[in-house]
Amino acid sequence: MAPEATTAFVAHSQPKVVVLLALGAVSIVLTYVGLSAFDTTLPMIVPRRLGWPPRDLAVLFLVLAAVSFGTTVWQVWRRLKQNVDVVADAEGITSQQSFWGRGRLAWSEITGVESRYRCLLFIYGISPAGDAKRLMIDTRQIDVPAADLFAVVARHRPDLVGKPRS
Repeated sequence: MAPEATTAFVAHSQPKVVVLLALGAVSIVLTYVGLSAFDTTLPMIVPRRLGWPPRDLAVLFLVLAAVSFGTTVWQVWRRLKQNVDVVADAEGITSQQSFWGRGRLAWSEITGVESRYRCLLFIYGISPAGDAKRLMIDTRQIDVPAADLFAVVARHRPDLVGKPRS
């Protein structure tokens, strides 16, 4: 094998700062709306006009604010403590990035590579036991350009990466 084939490709988590700020702002707005729903002297908000009780609205908005705040804290944690999200080495590729697309596929198990929505990379494969597997990598959330990841896949499995159109 060539020396470059044995070199491991490692990508760390890198959530965008704009997303963190937006999640924080949404958390603050939902908390304010939830707390203000308890006060009936404030101007009416649309769901109150529909006849929902103020306490139900307050609980709904505060639950949404808690979920948004939890997501914000999780993304800030990912930003400060960068984990290894993607590893591609001589044996295969591993994704630790998402809940439903994590795992490891050997290069010989990979049956297809597909890029969707300009940022998601789907790697399909079949395990030795015959089970279908799928890895999903969000290329916006890693600190290495997606082109580098495609180059690693092309180096190990050139039959899966399409040739550029001229």
